Amino acid sequence: MNLRESNLSLTKQALKDGFTKDQLIIHTIHTLEELTTIINKLTANLAERYGVYAPRIVREANQEKIIQSVFHEEKDDLGVHLDKEDLDSLKLIAEEIHTLKKLFEKQETYLTTLMKEVCPRLQALATTLIGAKLIDHAKSLKHLAELPSSTIQVLGAEKALFRHLKTGSKPPKFGVIFAHPSITESQERGKAARQLAGKISIAVKQDYFK
Repeated sequence: MNLRESNLSLTKQALKDGFTKDQLIIHTIHTLEELTTIINKLTANLAERYGVYAPRIVREANQEKIIQSVFHEEKDDLGVHLDKEDLDSLKLIAEEIHTLKKLFEKQETYLTTLMKEVCPRLQALATTLIGAKLIDHAKSLKHLAELPSSTIQVLGAEKALFRHLKTGSKPPKFGVIFAHPSITESQERGKAARQLAGKISIAVKQDYFK
């Protein structure tokens, strides 16, 4: 084996040894976040354009209703006339949004399966999306398992934490875990966040250290 082949072999082995499945979790949550951004931007653009034809529908409808209204060419009495070519152009955008939503659902299902394999306790406690975001902000499952619960509580609120340190503003009480039902439905969100972060800290340690 020459020097080049030896270096390639060592590089391949190093990559293999350094790979962990939590990296796939991080990559997949990035995919879902990108899809969310694209879907929201396209829907906002669709609503703006369709609002000329059906302003009342756009004003009162949710995202899915707007898409379905475009497909069915629903018009209200405040709208202006649009030619067939105009409506067909809107339908193409609506179809693309629908396709992207299906892709999001499939990727979320894959992420759930991956989370249940790699960190089932975290997934069950924090939910798939929140658990994956925590791993992403911590950079790895290992690092997340090493963090104290007080840090886990504010993961995702780095900008607010930096502002607190720089200006003396109020420190953040929670980061990505804020979206968890136990917090959003609580009358004492700060207390609920501390309790949830403590439980997550235990769960992720159990997942990582088995």
